[in-house]
Amino acid sequence: MPIEGLEIPDFTSAEKSSLYSMKNQSSIHSTKFIIDNFNLNHQQAKYIVTHINHYGKCNSCTFDKLDEEYIKCPKCGALNFNWPTNEIGG
Repeated sequence: MPIEGLEIPDFTSAEKSSLYSMKNQSSIHSTKFIIDNFNLNHQQAKYIVTHINHYGKCNSCTFDKLDEEYIKCPKCGALNFNWPTNEIGG
């Protein structure tokens, strides 16, 4: 269930890269990392992890031209945390 108005922590570029890599390995570990390091509950942390996408690509459909951070997909409306990372294309 989406959390409307969730205050997203002001992640640093390094934290965004780290969370992106972590999510690609394990959503469970990245959720726990957010809970332990950013003082959020499980539901909030899972919401964040769910919306971390591969840069430019929507999590929910085939659209692959997302060009802003925290963007709703123009094709399907899904929220994406479109973080540029050192692993672009990964």
